[in-house]
Amino acid sequence: MRMARRWKHLTSTLPMGVMPVHPKIGKSHLDARKDEFGMRFMQSWYASNCDGEWEHEFGLKIATTDNPGWHIKIDVCETSLEGILVERERCEFPDGEWMIAWSDGTVFQAACSPLSLCRVDAFFERLSKESSRQRGDRC
Repeated sequence: MRMARRWKHLTSTLPMGVMPVHPKIGKSHLDARKDEFGMRFMQSWYASNCDGEWEHEFGLKIATTDNPGWHIKIDVCETSLEGILVERERCEFPDGEWMIAWSDGTVFQAACSPLSLCRVDAFFERLSKESSRQRGDRC
């Protein structure tokens, strides 16, 4: 039986109001959502760079990986982050989650565990704010 079917069966046999713990992430989906603030900064960063032209050539891509996790690629060409190099940095968190981030100055990339997109968002926000301070921008 596939995982989705087992998960659906498991959730249908519980009393009303009880959320099961997902076997792979160790939390209910509602608890996992409470832990995260999502990708609010990346969304606003993307929107702020859309000028009628930039978004036709550049953008942001998010894909799933098989370990499981996420891979994020953000084009930073023609933005305040162009030219900013970030050596590959791996972070392990006490809750077992992880993330890796790097940038070659044209593309920012990150890979992370299933519940760490918010941590990538926070890392990208810090990178953006630090680069603005270094360049003297006042945003």
